[in-house]
Amino acid sequence: MIKKKIIFQYLFLLVLIFILSIEKIKLSWEISTLYNNSENIKVELEKLKDLNLKLTTQYHLENSPAIIEKIAKEDLGMTKKRPKKISYE
Repeated sequence: MIKKKIIFQYLFLLVLIFILSIEKIKLSWEISTLYNNSENIKVELEKLKDLNLKLTTQYHLENSPAIIEKIAKEDLGMTKKRPKKISYE
């Protein structure tokens, strides 16, 4: 009777250890996958930061008053209005 109980306890512990080992392997794989995803996301974030900087710089360059005036003169044919001369008699 006692022998059966001890055998049952050992068997139970072996099954429990096996199940916990499987869970540990599964969790290790998930952690590894998440770490790789994290690295990929960091690389993508850096690329997006660089693109954002380029686009912000391009926006400020294209909307500068000098560029707007150049486009107005060259493409649209606009000219600056000259002040009228006032003559005193």
